[in-house]
Amino acid sequence: MKIRPDQIEGVQSEQTQRRNKAKQSDAAFGDLLNQEVARGEKTVPPSVAPPLVVNPLLAAGHIAAVQPVSEDGAQVAGQVESILDKWDDYAATLADPEAGLKSAYGTLDEIAGDVAALKAEQPDLESTHPGLKSIVDELETLAATEQFKFNRGDYA
Repeated sequence: MKIRPDQIEGVQSEQTQRRNKAKQSDAAFGDLLNQEVARGEKTVPPSVAPPLVVNPLLAAGHIAAVQPVSEDGAQVAGQVESILDKWDDYAATLADPEAGLKSAYGTLDEIAGDVAALKAEQPDLESTHPGLKSIVDELETLAATEQFKFNRGDYA
C-alpha cells in the first residue's frame, strides 16, 4: 500500500483539530476552576469567628437524680457480665493454638447454657429491663452462630 500526500494531509488536519479541542477543554476547565475559586473567596466573610465550644459537664448539675437499680436488674447485669467474661475467655482460647478446640467448644457450651438459663430465669426481662433483653438476645445469637461455625468445621 502506498501512502499518498493527499491522505497525509487529511490525517494531519484531523490531528490538529483534536489538539485544538483538547486545548479548548483544558482552557475551559481552567476558566471554570478560576471562576469557582473566585466565587468561593467572595462568599466567605473574612471575620467569621469559630463556634464556641461548650463543656457538657458544666450542665451536669441540672440532670435529674439517677434512679437506683433494682436487685433483680443488678443480678441480671451481673450474669450478663459473667457471660461477657466467658466470651473473652473463649476468644483467648481460640487465639491460643496450644489450648485446643475442645476447651474452646467447652467454653462456648457454657456460654450457650448460661444464656439459656438466664432467659429461663427471667422470662419478663423485656418488660422490666429492655436494654438487658437486647444484650441477652445478641449473646444468644452469637453463641448459636459460633456453635454453627464449629459444627461446620470453620475452626478445624
